[in-house]
Amino acid sequence: MVKFVESRPFANPESAARKLAEIARELTCAQGWAYTGVTNTAFLRAGGNVAEYGAGIAHGIAYGLFAIDTSGTRITILETLVSCRIEIVEAR
Repeated sequence: MVKFVESRPFANPESAARKLAEIARELTCAQGWAYTGVTNTAFLRAGGNVAEYGAGIAHGIAYGLFAIDTSGTRITILETLVSCRIEIVEAR
């Protein structure tokens, strides 16, 4: 018997990091950072799981999308992502 498994939308660390960056971008508008617990909750509600969250965080930090402070409680979008987003909007 063959079982068919649904594909996970954030199984790829790059797609998980993109979703996390999108969530963080929405949450950081007011103060420039967001709590990691809030981004984690939003990511889980979007269909991700804890392992995908961890892989997305590691990938995002490694590629300079965002940073997490030393206490591990705040996520900040880095300038490279912001400037990339501005270039995409201007190209439209």
